[in-house]
This record gives sequence, C-alpha cells and structure tokens, in this order.
Amino acid sequence: MPSAGLESQVVPEPPAWPQSVVTVVGNPRAGSRTAAAAASVAELLASELGTPYRIDELIDLVTFAPAIFQGNQASAEARAALESAVDLVSSASVIVLATPVYKGSYTGLLKSFLDVLRPSALAGAVVVPVTVSAAPSHKLLADQHLRPVLAELGASAPVPGVILEETDLEDLQVVLSPWVRTNAPIIQATTIALQPIAEPTPAR
Repeated sequence: MPSAGLESQVVPEPPAWPQSVVTVVGNPRAGSRTAAAAASVAELLASELGTPYRIDELIDLVTFAPAIFQGNQASAEARAALESAVDLVSSASVIVLATPVYKGSYTGLLKSFLDVLRPSALAGAVVVPVTVSAAPSHKLLADQHLRPVLAELGASAPVPGVILEETDLEDLQVVLSPWVRTNAPIIQATTIALQPIAEPTPAR
C-alpha cells in the first residue's frame, strides 16, 4: 500500500470572483437624467460592495442607436460601439439597466438592444433594473415588463428594482442609500454563487 505521503492530492482552485459593474441606459435622449440616476446607482452599489467590484463604463445606447436599428447599414464606428457594448454586457457580473417609463413600459431602444444579445447572454450576471417615471401610477410597469425578458436572457434579478419618480432625482442619494444598504449583500451573495466552479488542480 502506498504511503499517505505519496497519495495524489487535489487542491481546489479559488472560485472566479466577480468584478465588473456595467451600466446600460436605454433613454433615447443622450445625457439624460436617467443616465445620471443609473450612474449614481452603480457608484453607490460598487462602493457598498467594495473590492474587488469595479465600475466599468456607462453604455448610453442612444450614442450608437443606428447600429441597433440598422445593423450593417450603420457606420463602422456605430457597429464597433455596439459590438463593444455587447461584449461588456455579456461578461459583466452586475448590470445596472436603466430606462425611463415610456408609454407604460421600457423604451423600444432598450428592447432592441436586448434583442441583439444572444440567448443566455446574461447568464451569470445579476441585473438591477432602474426605472424613472413621471407618473406615480405608471412607476412599476417598466420593471414588471423588463423582468420576463431578463429571465429569457438568463439573468438573475434577485432584488427589487430601483423604482424612481422624477421628483426623487432632486435628492437621489437620500433615496438610494437605504436601497443600497438593504440589497447590496443579496447582490454580492448572488454574484458569488453564480461564479463557475474552477476545475481542481492536482497538487505537485
């Protein structure tokens, strides 16, 4: 019988750790208040989550909308921006996905971008919907309409969305702080749980 000292051992690799927090804005107006609100959510959330979560770039879909709607007929620059956005979103650990409430739902710009993504492109990602509504009676609609599409793409949405009215934008940090403190631990636990388990490496 071989001695215990000669037996092969298996040492598990540490799990891959989430890093990228990507923000996607589906407002058809560039530089919108929706974008500013989404950036604040991402910043506060990344700060609460701490290292090694980091904020990646904000993707404002309107800046390359022709590529989303026109495909190969759009300029090379717009198509390159779309490809970059798809790559960023597909590899993100946390996605802050923001839209105004537009005619009772989220915007066609955002829906068209989500349609560009491959099936299960958001598997392994936690998505935080952020919606901004002018009318209190409509403020839940965009979030409700988004969630089935996110599930179809494989995303996890374990926490309530950030549901904002336009009046909330006047003092956004006060509105967001309780949401972030309550939900950041759930987001962190979910991102860790979604990480693929690395194959064990035999010890030398």
